[in-house]
Amino acid sequence: MDGFATQNRKFLIVSAIGHVLLLVVAGSNLLKIPRQPMTRLAIEAVVVDQSTVKRATEADRRKTEEAAQRKRDEAAQQQRRAEEQKQQQARDQQAAEKRKKQETELLRVEQQRKDKEAKAANEQQRKKAAAQRKQQAQREAEAKARAEQERVAAAAKAKADAEQREQARRQAELMAAMEAEEGLMAAAQSGELSRYLALIQQKVERNWVPPATVQGGLECEVAVVQLPNGDVVDARTVSCNGDAAVQRSIENAVRRSSPLPLPDNRALFERNLRFIFKPQQ
Repeated sequence: MDGFATQNRKFLIVSAIGHVLLLVVAGSNLLKIPRQPMTRLAIEAVVVDQSTVKRATEADRRKTEEAAQRKRDEAAQQQRRAEEQKQQQARDQQAAEKRKKQETELLRVEQQRKDKEAKAANEQQRKKAAAQRKQQAQREAEAKARAEQERVAAAAKAKADAEQREQARRQAELMAAMEAEEGLMAAAQSGELSRYLALIQQKVERNWVPPATVQGGLECEVAVVQLPNGDVVDARTVSCNGDAAVQRSIENAVRRSSPLPLPDNRALFERNLRFIFKPQQ
């Protein structure tokens, strides 16, 4: 405050000196003006009272101080507002960071919950799938066991049926053989077999061309394979007292005799037939 008062006093002194200098300059200018008829001018003189000047100076000083104080107050207020704004921004930023942190934590907790639920659902699904696979395997095992039992039963039944059919076939063959044997015995006893073999003997003998090496007392057993219509498939001598040429001649005679005579009694027919070739001398 003392510095400011001193500055005001200096200002008043400089102002007074300035007024004096202005008066001096004005007076010198008046001397330079050409003389003209004097015109009376009415000059109003103002007497400056030192106390009045001092009061004015004091008023100016107070106004200056008030203006400076207002500026300081405005600056302080602006600084306070800036500081408050800065603090408010800091609080807002902290609140935003807190909200963001809370939201992040909520998201993390929610994600953990979802992950836990998904894991539980996956585990439940895995257990369910495992149980289904186990049930499926059990059903397949039961079905396989049933199929195996059915297969064994079917195989046993088929075997039993086959054995039964084989037994029936054997019985039928045995009965047929017995009947055939009985028929052959009856035919042999009745002379039909002898007549049948005699017919074959006679036809072969008619078709036989004796070779030069043939001798008396010829007797050969001939095995013949024939078809049901009497056609000869094969003929060969089994035992013979003639040479190779004689044997070949007899075999050729049998082939030339195809078809061989058939018996009246079909029970006497044999696919593999044997007869004694003994030509009359």
